[in-house]
Amino acid sequence: MTTRRSARLVAKTAETTVATVPALKVATKASKVTKERVRKPKVEKSDAAAVASTSSTVITTAVAAAPPSTYPFPSLATPKVMADALRHLKAADPKLGKFIDRTVEQCTIALKRDQDGHTSYISLSQSIIYQQLAGKAAAAILLRFLKRYGTLKDASKTEQLTAEGSKLEPEDFIFPTPELVAAIDTEELKNVGLGQRKAEYLKEVANRFLDGTLSEEKLERMSDSEVATALVAIRGIGPWTADMFLMFHLKRTNILPTLDLAIRKAMCHHFGVPFGKKTPTHETMVEMGRIWEPYRSVATWYMWRLSGTITQKS
Repeated sequence: MTTRRSARLVAKTAETTVATVPALKVATKASKVTKERVRKPKVEKSDAAAVASTSSTVITTAVAAAPPSTYPFPSLATPKVMADALRHLKAADPKLGKFIDRTVEQCTIALKRDQDGHTSYISLSQSIIYQQLAGKAAAAILLRFLKRYGTLKDASKTEQLTAEGSKLEPEDFIFPTPELVAAIDTEELKNVGLGQRKAEYLKEVANRFLDGTLSEEKLERMSDSEVATALVAIRGIGPWTADMFLMFHLKRTNILPTLDLAIRKAMCHHFGVPFGKKTPTHETMVEMGRIWEPYRSVATWYMWRLSGTITQKS
C-alpha cells in the first residue's frame, strides 16, 4: 500500500510541477561558499494531533520517496558510506558536485557529535531543552539541570558545583536516568529554567524509555518512517526534531527535512524554482530531491551550506 501511495504522490507532483516548473533539472550556475548556517523552524508543531492536522506526509518528510531498506541501515558515520554518498551526488547532480568540491569543511553528519554514552534518550531530551532557544541560553539551562539532577563524572570537581565562576560543562556530567527524570515534579523542573511545557515534554520522553515504548535497540532497528512516526507521537517532538535525530544521531542517509526554511530556500535557488510563503510544497521538494536519493541527508547538509550564500539579489 505504501508503494502505491508513494507512486500516486509522485505522479500527482509531476503533474503539478511540470507546467509551472519546467526546469526541475539542475541549473548550471555555481554558488559561493560562506559560513554554515543551520536554521530551525520558528514554530514546530509537536504533538501527534497537531502534526496530523497539517498533512499526513509531513510525519514522514524524511522518507516520502525513500527506497526500502533493512537493518542494519547504512550509517554516514562509516567512511565508505560517506564516500559513496559524495560520489553519487557528484555524478547525479553536477552542479551540487561543484559546490561540494569547493566546500572545504567536512560534512559534519559524518563526525562524532555525541560524547561516549550519549544515548538516544539523552539526545532527544537535550533536543527538548534546546528547542526555541538561542544556543547560549539553552546551554545554561542544560548545565543548571545537570548540576541539580546529573552526576559528576569526576568526584574531585564536587566543590565546583557551588563555586562562583565554576568552569563545569555539560560534558562533565552523567545525564540523569529516565527513572529519575520521570519521578521529578514538574514544578521542580521549572526551577532550573525549563518552562511548564518543556518540563512536561522532558518527563514524557523519560516515560517512553522507562516503559519500553522506545529503546536504543528499537530505534536503531526501526526504518526512517517508523522512527519519525514514533517520535512525533511524543508531545514536544515534531517532524523537524525527528529529522535532525535521524540525521545527526542515527546517521541515516536519506533524510530530507522539508519543513526547514533554509532548506526550502536553498533548494529553490539550486533548482531554479520560485520560492514563496506556500511554495515549494512538500511534494515538490520530494520530487526535486529525488535526484539525490538515497543520500538526501548529505545533500541536505550542503543545502544548509548553500543557504548562507543566498542573497535577496541572487
